[in-house]
Amino acid sequence: MIWIYSFIFAISIIYITTMGFLDIILCAALIFAFYKGVVNGLFVELASLISLILGIYFAVKFSSFVKEFLMGFVKWNPNTIQIVAFALTFIVVVIAINILGKFLTGIANFAFLGWLNKLGGGFFRVLKTILIVSILFSLFEKINYNNYLAKKETLDNSIFYNPIQKIAGYVFPSIKKGYEEIKKKV
Repeated sequence: MIWIYSFIFAISIIYITTMGFLDIILCAALIFAFYKGVVNGLFVELASLISLILGIYFAVKFSSFVKEFLMGFVKWNPNTIQIVAFALTFIVVVIAINILGKFLTGIANFAFLGWLNKLGGGFFRVLKTILIVSILFSLFEKINYNNYLAKKETLDNSIFYNPIQKIAGYVFPSIKKGYEEIKKKV
């Protein structure tokens, strides 16, 4: 297992001379994510990744039903109710899938997968981290439309920023569509 960490460290040292501060932070986050995934194992990480994807998907698709339900009980601003409905739908789906993942992990402990379980956990934790960072970068792009928070050349010179930022658009095209619809309403 130590050779994996050594390999990652060596790659980091090679690229560190061309990396900016943002790249160093992202690289450190990805290395830490890999480590945590190795510690947790494949089954916990897989359930976590699936819960994130399905949580966002179901929250985008079905939060309108929860919004209608909540409107019968609270007299809040409709935009606030929409945000709360999205968050509640997301949280319920994530919790349900994580409970299922823990159950399956308990069953899978009978099958001794060893290093494959650990390596798979590292891989899926890195995927989940990239997905989360990609979504955050997409939101950042909307906020940083006039380059007030970060200069365009800083983001363009980043090794990780542009590739990671584009992932959310590929995985969740409905996020951008939903954002545009909300933007038109506001």
